[in-house]
Amino acid sequence: MALGLGRLLKDTDESQTISLVQAVLPGGEVRSDIPLMQHYGFASRPRAGGDVVVVFQGGDRAQGVAVATGDQRNRPTWLQPGEVALYHPPTGARIRMQADGSISIEPGNGNVHAAGNWDFSGQITAKEVVAGGVKLSLHEHPGVQKGGSKTGAPAPS
Repeated sequence: MALGLGRLLKDTDESQTISLVQAVLPGGEVRSDIPLMQHYGFASRPRAGGDVVVVFQGGDRAQGVAVATGDQRNRPTWLQPGEVALYHPPTGARIRMQADGSISIEPGNGNVHAAGNWDFSGQITAKEVVAGGVKLSLHEHPGVQKGGSKTGAPAPS
């Protein structure tokens, strides 16, 4: 057989230059040290008990390569036709490209961290904005005088 659908038996081995998996295939055949090929720029560590597709080069059972992994226990059932998502089953975090063209980012712990400069061409809506320790909704301006004079810089909240 040149193709096998199996179950991952343990965590991936990351000690080599490529991730290695161990899988049980139909008939109880256990194969170890199977290289896990992943798409360039994408990486994941599938969990034990997940699904794996193994291709055997020339049908040689000693020359297997894992080409796809999945997990029926945690597959997203919330996608609409045509939608795409990147999701993390243990925490529920997800990035979802929705059918209406919008993108939804839902962190499992409520926090999103980003580095670098960001440019936005549209409107930003938020419950609160804090910049440099100054809250937009609560900050005060010292030195306010009646008339046409300008206020001082915002004071930290």
